[in-house]
Formats: sequence, structure tokens, C-alpha cells
Amino acid sequence: MIIEGFLEGKYVDLKPCTEDDAEFTRDIRKDPEFVKYLPEIDNSIDQQKAWIKSQRAKDGDYFFVVWDKAGNRIGTVSVFDIVGKTGKTGRLALKGNALQNIEAQYLSFDFAFNTLNIQGLWGFIYTENHRAIRFAQTFGVTIEDPKESDTGRSIREVWFYKNNFIKQVNTIHRMIYRERG
Repeated sequence: MIIEGFLEGKYVDLKPCTEDDAEFTRDIRKDPEFVKYLPEIDNSIDQQKAWIKSQRAKDGDYFFVVWDKAGNRIGTVSVFDIVGKTGKTGRLALKGNALQNIEAQYLSFDFAFNTLNIQGLWGFIYTENHRAIRFAQTFGVTIEDPKESDTGRSIREVWFYKNNFIKQVNTIHRMIYRERG
């Protein structure tokens, strides 16, 4: 599904993914830095374009490419499989600096909770990905006990609730938008 325009931040913008982003979105998911913590994909550029085309037509599925203010693609983030007041968060692969990465996630959650009025988003993090767990804690995450995934890896389901996000907004704003000297 697509939105008109884009989500604008101070450090990054989130633009709906298009077929022109196919090579970037495929390649970032093949980057060794991310492969160890994301489900693996193995597809061609044409297959990725077809997936993006299908994704853009799917109700309740928003996939964004994260752009820095210099016009470079630096990541992806998504809110998808929305049913009623809940959905999933994921497809998160961010190569920006700390401020850019936090703002990208913040913009996606703000869109989900305040524009789409979603009450809860869930996803998963591989248990050994301590960096992602700390990142998620910034946004008031509820983390379930580890369990085994379909692929045999240990995962932790995570829930982001609108109420917890709202409680964290002032802290997040101070982290991102405080004046820097």
C-alpha cells in the first residue's frame, strides 16, 4: 500500500518503496551486516520488483525506504499485515547513524499509531541480536521470553503498544531533536 507524499523528519525521510528501489532493497537484505539478523532472501532484481509491485497493492502493508537528507538510501522499515487495530513491524534494515536510525523508527511508529490509529505492532528479534533489543527498548517495547522459530533459531517476540510509545515520545524527541553544539 502506498501513501501520498512521504514522512518527513529532520534527519531522514521515509518514502514509499517503488520498483526503482528494487536493487537497493534486495542488496541491503544480502548485506552480511544484516543477513545474520534478518530472514534470508534469495531473489533476482525482477523478482524483487514483482514483490514490491505486489506489496504496493496490498491493503495494510506500508514499506518505506529511508533516505538521508543528502538523497542517499540508508535503510528500510515497514508496518504491514494490519488487521483491525494491530499489525506487524519489521523489514528493518538501517545503515544510518544513531539519530537517523532512531528517527526512521520513530517516524514509522508515529505513522502507525497516530495516522493509522493502530494500537499494537508486533515483530520478532533474534535472541542474540542484543543491539536490536536495546534499540527496541527506546520505543517502550514489551519483549516475550525466547522461543524457537520455524527455522530453529531462538527469537523473542516483541510488542510495541501505542500507550507505551506515547509515554516514550518526549524521551525520543529529546534524543533526536535536542540542540547539538
